[in-house]
Amino acid sequence: MPSFTVSELALRVGATVSGNPDRSLSGVASLDAAGPEDLTFFAREAMRNAVGETGAGAVLAPPGFDVSGVAFSVLTVDDPEFAFARVVPLFHPEREPPTGVHPSARIGRGARIGEGVSLGRGVIVEAGARIGRETRVGPGTLIGRGARLGAECRIGHAVSLLHDVEIGDRVRVHAGARIGTDGFGYAAGPEGAHKIPHIGGCVIGDDVEIGANCTIDRGALDETRIGDRTKLDNLVHVAHNVRIGRDCLITAQVGIAGSTVIGAGAQLGGQAGIAGHLTIGPGSRIAAQAGVMRDVPAGAAHGGTPAQPQRAWMKAAAHTRRLPELLRRVSRLERRLGLGRSGRQDPAEDGTP
Repeated sequence: MPSFTVSELALRVGATVSGNPDRSLSGVASLDAAGPEDLTFFAREAMRNAVGETGAGAVLAPPGFDVSGVAFSVLTVDDPEFAFARVVPLFHPEREPPTGVHPSARIGRGARIGEGVSLGRGVIVEAGARIGRETRVGPGTLIGRGARLGAECRIGHAVSLLHDVEIGDRVRVHAGARIGTDGFGYAAGPEGAHKIPHIGGCVIGDDVEIGANCTIDRGALDETRIGDRTKLDNLVHVAHNVRIGRDCLITAQVGIAGSTVIGAGAQLGGQAGIAGHLTIGPGSRIAAQAGVMRDVPAGAAHGGTPAQPQRAWMKAAAHTRRLPELLRRVSRLERRLGLGRSGRQDPAEDGTP
């Protein structure tokens, strides 16, 4: 494993050093697990106790961090967590498969394979597909008819990129993802639901990351689109005709129904459900497990089911926790007033039979 001095790492991330700049570091770890040759980071007040007890050799910390009396070297940087993300690959470089085509891979008629492409065991590239230079495709993956992959992509094992899907440059798709599948579209008829053919496209922008076992449907007639630099966690479902802007963060098990538009920079928490034909404004934030049934304005924060502005949702949640106490108080008041459960005066009190 490679090693770096504190000063070398500081140059990489633009940090200033307090303590020993020549200390050698050979790994990265969490505050709790770090040892004297590890680099770690301190970014939030919730980590305060852990940083006081860490055995790390060096810590990335924000401006204003008190360096007096600490045993480790401190690398001061505006965003320690982001700096840490940049440093980790130095110690753990990605293992790339060997360049070339495995003997068991199958390439269809008219497919074009760029320079430096790697195709793993059992990969199928159907007729007319194109794969850009330096792209790596994992074992058991299907590249469908007429699909187009950009340069320097990383496609995991057992991925399905179906016919005519378009993938930009430097896209990362993790294991088991399915891109370009038919959406859930049916028309009711006398003999039951009749399938509506999905003949639209599916277009993924540059620098997008798609987590394991995500499903992204093709459009019914138009296109499903995911904008540049957007990141999808594992098990996200994007339905037909959805349009997601650039720089969005969508966490695990989110479901986005058909024809919804997600604006640039939006963030969706885990297990949020977004109904169809909605507009989620740019920069908006949707809390985990929210059920969104109406449009969300740009920059707004919504939560709950049905989703509502976050302040109102948190206030309602606080009141909900008090319901048992309130019910007991109401019951005591009813007994004092001689009222029954229906709100009428108790028969024993008013003399009625």
